[in-house]
Amino acid sequence: MNPTRSNLRQQLRTLRNGLTVAQRSAHDAAIGGNLLELAKSRRAGAIAGYWPFNGEPDITPFCRQMMAAGCRLALPVIKGDDACRMDFHAWREDTVLAANRYGILEPQNTELLPVPAFDMLLMPLVGYDRFGNRLGMGAGYYDRCLVSIRDLESPLRVGVAYSLQETAPVEAAEWDVPLHGIVNEHGWFAFGSRQPE
Repeated sequence: MNPTRSNLRQQLRTLRNGLTVAQRSAHDAAIGGNLLELAKSRRAGAIAGYWPFNGEPDITPFCRQMMAAGCRLALPVIKGDDACRMDFHAWREDTVLAANRYGILEPQNTELLPVPAFDMLLMPLVGYDRFGNRLGMGAGYYDRCLVSIRDLESPLRVGVAYSLQETAPVEAAEWDVPLHGIVNEHGWFAFGSRQPE
């Protein structure tokens, strides 16, 4: 019997949190290097990143490296209204960051950057399959935020994860926004069809 999404999330989080400090450090460094290669190959001038939370790969060194090279960076900001909306706001070296209700750092008092302005959109996740289906935290922030670009090739939607987070095919809901590919400690992997043949 296939586990429910909730059970699968719990299993994958347990696996992720089981990494040793040394393993995590090595994997994060490899992921940062792979992201750098991808960003250079795409000539990315604007990237939406994320602030790591609850065991997610730490991509902040990569983001700061891109920032120093002149790339525009942004981080997600969760809105406090009933719609559970999320936008991306500019993140610069001098930007003040503060924790939101989940404890995730967000930029304070910086301008909103529209999703189509990015060349790459880096998305954290709990699990992914080889067809580009993403298992998120379950609140649907990314799916709601990205619904208008779900069928577009740009920005490039890049899942960021450890290889141990790959799972058996995930049944996609109609509102799920698929990934174009995944970056893990082994490299960049582009996806094709969302469903198994």
